[in-house]
Amino acid sequence: MMRQQDPTYDTLRRVHIEALTGSLIDGAERGPGEAGYAWSRGIADPTMNFAYGVRTPEQFAWAGAAALGRGRSPAFLAQDDGEVADLQRLFAPASIFPASWMVAKPLPAATGADESVSVRSAPSPGADFERVFASMTADATVRMHLQRTYLPALRRARGRPGLVPLHLTLRDVTGPAACASLYLRGEAAGLYNVSTRIDRQRRGLGLAIVQAALREARARGAAYVFLQCPAGGAIEELYVRAGFRTLYAPTLLCTSLTG
Repeated sequence: MMRQQDPTYDTLRRVHIEALTGSLIDGAERGPGEAGYAWSRGIADPTMNFAYGVRTPEQFAWAGAAALGRGRSPAFLAQDDGEVADLQRLFAPASIFPASWMVAKPLPAATGADESVSVRSAPSPGADFERVFASMTADATVRMHLQRTYLPALRRARGRPGLVPLHLTLRDVTGPAACASLYLRGEAAGLYNVSTRIDRQRRGLGLAIVQAALREARARGAAYVFLQCPAGGAIEELYVRAGFRTLYAPTLLCTSLTG
């Protein structure tokens, strides 16, 4: 049973960083002990620039210097309440963001070909995918942020040995309407960039693209699919409906108010 073979927290953290390195994340540095720092050249968000494995003053000082040296506000990913407490003894967070790290079994292929979903096997996602991703929200500020930071990072994504990037786009009668990315390495598949065009939301397309990604993961030999999302709320509920369950509940502690 899958519950007897669940990946560890450290495995999922590695899967996450390896999946995004070369696109949204540019690299990860090793620090003292088990500490590390993942960073993005073009995206300043703490979700793409964070330290991990930090528990001691020495590790904290190293991580702070790693962030500031790249022009980023220090942010720290804590595995559990114990690590949160350790970090809060080292600094007073300006903002805290609970997350849900979830896994699901891949789905068997649907009966018959699904012509509404196209799969692009390339580091960059393509124009139809971008049209959806850039239009996932009515918030003009967020759309501008996506267009100035995330989309350029996805466009210049580069291939990496052993990593298979797949970008899925679902079309309906109006054109490209939903999208998602899968990054496969070995038995693991990371699910990212799940989006539905703002004018096509609340029609079940988000669930449909996630299920299509789970089927694609099965076809490519993945044993499990991993994702992370904000804890609680509609996004997590969507993934629960798709068959995901929460394995870990890490927390991102930031030294700034942005998240």
